[in-house]
Amino acid sequence: YRVAYDGLLYDALPGRPVFTLAASVLFALPLVRELCLWTRCIDASKRVASAALRRGLSLAVIPGGEAEQMLTRTGVEEVLLARRAGFVKLALSRGAALVPCYAFGTVDLYSVSGSQHGANSQGLLWTLHKRFGVA
Repeated sequence: YRVAYDGLLYDALPGRPVFTLAASVLFALPLVRELCLWTRCIDASKRVASAALRRGLSLAVIPGGEAEQMLTRTGVEEVLLARRAGFVKLALSRGAALVPCYAFGTVDLYSVSGSQHGANSQGLLWTLHKRFGVA
């Protein structure tokens, strides 16, 4: 998904690098950190995102994050934004433009069975996600 997204994004914004915000925990894992940096991801913490905006960088935000991935159901388009307005506040405080985008059909790229969805939304992974912010 990111490969297609990056290709389309760079065609739309020639000469303007765009960095994607990624979960902070990814930068604590040595090899994962390098992969994230190699693919133009930066830490999604307010401090890092704010510094990037101050430097004039463009940021891509996927606000649903891990929770949205875990709750995916094939054929059901659902966006989790209710408690995820920090990126909007940050953009407004820095005078950055917000360009909302949505990729329809990504929920159909892979199959999620009912039992997988149940395990993701109620099982051990969901408990880890809610308690520690990572699964």
